[in-house]
Amino acid sequence: MKLLVVDSDRDMVEMVTGWLRSRGYEVHYAFTNQRARQVWLEKQPDVVIIDPESNDNDPLAMCRELRDAHDALVLVMARTRGEDAESAYLENGADSFLAKPFLPRQMLAHLRALSRRVRSTLVRNPSTIISVGPLRVDTVRHEVTVNSKNIRLTPTESRLLHLLAANANDICTLEQIVTHVWGFGEAGDTYLVKAHIRHLREKIEAVPGKPMFIVTTPGVGYMLKRPVSERDLVVEGEYERDDTATHLLAIPALAQ
Repeated sequence: MKLLVVDSDRDMVEMVTGWLRSRGYEVHYAFTNQRARQVWLEKQPDVVIIDPESNDNDPLAMCRELRDAHDALVLVMARTRGEDAESAYLENGADSFLAKPFLPRQMLAHLRALSRRVRSTLVRNPSTIISVGPLRVDTVRHEVTVNSKNIRLTPTESRLLHLLAANANDICTLEQIVTHVWGFGEAGDTYLVKAHIRHLREKIEAVPGKPMFIVTTPGVGYMLKRPVSERDLVVEGEYERDDTATHLLAIPALAQ
C-alpha cells in the first residue's frame, strides 16, 4: 500500500516515515500543502496521513479537491481529542481519525483497516451500480443520483449508502455498519455512523430533518426504505439481492 504523510513537524514526519517503511509500506512525505499536491498527483497514494492542525491552510479542503483527480483514503492524526473533534474531521472528508500521541500499534491497526478497503477497491467491478427507487448509487465514482440529480459523496459516505442500498428495507445495526464501513467493530465508534448519516441526509434528503430515504430505528440502526411500488432492487454489475434473505449481504467493499 502506498502512503503519503503530510505534516509540517519534520521530526514527526521522519519518525512516522521511517517506522512505516520498516513495516514494508511505500511512504512518501510532504511538509507543505503545496508539496503535498505535487506528490499526491505524481505518486497517487492509496492513503494520505495528515495533521490538519499543523498547517495554516486547510489540508482537508485540499484532500477533497485532489480526490477528483486521484481518489485516496484520508487518515487524520491530530492532538485534538473528543467525539466532537473526531466527528468534525470525519464529516469534512476524513476516513479515519487517530489522536496524538498514539502508539505505533494504533496507527498500524488503522492502516490495516484502511488497507482492506484499498484492496477491495482494486478488484471491484467498475460498472457496479445499485439503484433503489429514485436513488442510484455508484461506489466507484462516489456519486449518487437522486431523481436524475448528481450528488458527490465522500468515499466513506459512498460505502455507507451502498451498504444501506444493498440491504434496502432491512435494518443495518450500528455495529454492522461500523464493521462493514470502517473495518472494525467497537461500540464506542457508533457515533461516527450518526455523523455520516446526518451528512448523507443533508445531501440526498429534500428535508434532512424529516428523512424519506434513510430512516432511523431507535436503539438499533438505520434502514434505506424502498418505495412500496418497487418490487425488485435493480443491481448492475456483480451484486445481487436475495429478497428472501434476512441477513446482511457480503459487501465486497469490506469482504475479508
